[in-house]
Amino acid sequence: MLQTIILILAALVSSIISGTMGMGGGIILLAVMAAFFPPLVLIPLHGIVQFASNLTRTLLSYDSIVWSITLPFAIASLPAAYLASRLVIEIPQSTFKVFLGFFILLMTWMPKLKNAPKIKGKFFILGFVATFISLFIGATGPFLAPFYLREGLVKEKLVATKAACQLFLHFFKVCAYLQIGFHVQEHASILFGLIAMVVLGNAIGKKLLKKISDNSFVLALKIILSLLAIHIIVKALL
Repeated sequence: MLQTIILILAALVSSIISGTMGMGGGIILLAVMAAFFPPLVLIPLHGIVQFASNLTRTLLSYDSIVWSITLPFAIASLPAAYLASRLVIEIPQSTFKVFLGFFILLMTWMPKLKNAPKIKGKFFILGFVATFISLFIGATGPFLAPFYLREGLVKEKLVATKAACQLFLHFFKVCAYLQIGFHVQEHASILFGLIAMVVLGNAIGKKLLKKISDNSFVLALKIILSLLAIHIIVKALL
């Protein structure tokens, strides 16, 4: 009973954060769920909850989605999930997470170049890489956010577009885990509660988003990204 209460509260709080800031909630929920589930259950279970969370944000902000970013990301997610599900070599998690943490800090705070070269197919590449690694580390929000932040999108478009992209990422990730033997029916009861909370939390976050200025939103997002990156690095090194 205590486990269920903790998980449900974590789902509500994390989805309010994600609904307001566009990210951060997923990794918080993952950290809480990690205390109760083994990795092969944790990642797909977390993926289902995050799919519901991102679906809610996508539907609530559908008109703000930038499809030129979302479509190439979505197209790349399918082959990435398929390929990752076929790998049997374990990735050295600690080394990878340290690199990820420093990469997030770099992408978050590096000044935007006035004449930065445009990489053709940038979000197709990002969709492939993010979906691929998501099968191993679960939450990729902090990895993705700096790329959207550097596009100069207003807060509504940033939250909506990132949610739409992650909707496809989590969908294909969960499908990959179902294919390799994850039994979702064994966790149906807790899933219903978690999904209900993320739907409610995103609705609350949507209202809070309207009350935040663009400058405050970007600064708060950078601070959250930095704290999450430091958390990833410290946890990997301990």
